[in-house]
This record gives sequence, structure tokens and C-alpha cells, in this order.
Amino acid sequence: MTDTAPATTSPAPPLDWGPDGLIPVVAQEAETGAVLMVAFANAEALAATRATGRAHYWSRSRNRLWRKGSTSGHEQVVDAIFVNCDQNSLLYAVRQLGAVCHDGYPTCYYRRLELDDTLTVIADRAFDPGTVYGDDDLAGQTRLLFGAYAFLRNHDLAAVSGTAARLRAAEDHPVWALAGRLADELRELAGVLDGSHVHRSPEEDAVLEGTQVFYWTLLIALRAGIGWETLRPDRAFATASPGEPLAASTVARLLRAKADRWSGPLPADLGPHLHATLALLAQAAHAGGIAPAAVVAADLAALRQKEYLGPYFALHEDR
Repeated sequence: MTDTAPATTSPAPPLDWGPDGLIPVVAQEAETGAVLMVAFANAEALAATRATGRAHYWSRSRNRLWRKGSTSGHEQVVDAIFVNCDQNSLLYAVRQLGAVCHDGYPTCYYRRLELDDTLTVIADRAFDPGTVYGDDDLAGQTRLLFGAYAFLRNHDLAAVSGTAARLRAAEDHPVWALAGRLADELRELAGVLDGSHVHRSPEEDAVLEGTQVFYWTLLIALRAGIGWETLRPDRAFATASPGEPLAASTVARLLRAKADRWSGPLPADLGPHLHATLALLAQAAHAGGIAPAAVVAADLAALRQKEYLGPYFALHEDR
């Protein structure tokens, strides 16, 4: 019987990060050996992975650090990190919590390439992406949220709610002033994407500023007499694809351009411009590493804490 060679330890040679400072990373299920996904890391992502024990990567499209599972909760617990012979790629041996693929499959490699160049799905879905990311219920959730603000507009609650005051006192809060606030929040969301406006983590800041953009958009719609059926925020959000988001820098420029538009004379027909603003918000959400539904969920969670909205939610929620 041949003896097994003992493990040897040597100083780690420098990694070959490549000209863009990135190195490819293969994520492999530690227990089964199944290949889960391939992404990229830079030195910051690798350091964060080692410090936290959770897989971090560098997003080339968003140009920022991201933690696997920050939106879905499907994290990767890293058991070990391996380096290939040329020091130009890494392998994370992980314990995957939930399913890895944003399409709902346990691996990103759930399709087989056939000889005729067709693709055959060879795995079963582990979860419904719409349920996890919230897109399947955006119509109901945005309608519920819009209705809560309409409730504040329709009831004399200005003494306890600044939102009610803005919606009911037209002379004190004209639409052009609300548009100015929307422009300010669009610029702050742009700052989140390009790193010039920082509060906490990039994902938390994207939710924070995204809810502000959503808030002022809805207030303008309500003050202008535009209903949910005309605004259709759910359809606006659905125009952005999570699979291939625009680069964060590109979305930041678009947000500032939209802010400039809201800072100028208001268009005669506000509806299409409000809808386009929400579509751009969805692009910003994906570029910032969150689902648009996270913006809606955060706003709803805040409103549910308001005692004066208790009667509204009691009548309109069944959960």
C-alpha cells in the first residue's frame, strides 16, 4: 500500500489578478462536488470572503462588491478556498443555503448544450424566482402601497402625518415643489450607484434612496390625480431585467438626466414621465444589487408601523 503524502504548506505566491484586477472564482458545493456558478473577485471581495466566511464577489456590471444571497437570502458559507496551479483562478468550496441560480435552480449550469445548439433543462427548479424576489406580486403590493398614500390624501391626518399634509395642502406643497424633491432623491440614488453618496452598505443605501424616489413619485401621481391603473408601477418595474443590468455608472448618468428633467418645467401629461421614472428606478435597483420589489417591501414595512394607517391595512390586507 502506498503511503499518502503528507500535506505541505508553503508561502502563497501572488495571485494573477489580471489587467482589470479580477480573478475568476468557481463556487463548488463542498459536500457533493457539484459546480454551482462562476463569478469574479478582486482583492476586496476575497478579503471580505475570508473575513466573514460568506462568499463575496465583484460585479463587473455594477462595478462594486456584492455578497451572494444579499437579496434572496441564499448565501454561500465558505469552507475552504483553493488556488489553481497558475494562480489565476480560485475555487470556493461552499455550503449553499438555498439554491444558487437567480432562475431558481440549484446550479447555474442547469442546461445542457446539445449537438444542434439547442439547450435542454436537466434540473428541477428549487424555488420560484417570483416568490423569492417578489416580482410575481408586484401588482398587488404596489396597489396596496399606492392605496395607503391615497388613504392619507383622503383623510384629515395632517396633524400626525407629514405625507398627509403634503397631499392635502396644495398651496403649501405644490406639485412643482414635490417634483423638486423627486429630483433631489434621483441625484442621491445616482450617488449611491457611483459611490459619491454613502450611508451604510451599497445594498442598504440602494433600498433607502430607492424608497425615497418611489415615495415622491407616488406623491406627485396622487396630487396630479393619476391613479394606480394609469401609473402601473408593477409594469414599470418589469421593464428592467435582473439578468443583464446596465452598468451602475450608466444608470447614474440616466438618473441625473432624469433629475434635471424634473427640475425644469413640468410636462402637461405627467403620467408617462412618472412611469418612465419608475422604470429607471427598477434599472437602478438591479444595478445596485437589489430587486425592485425590495424597494416596495421596505416602504410597506415602514407604513405598517404607522398606527394611523392601521384601519387601512386591516381592511385591505388578508395576511
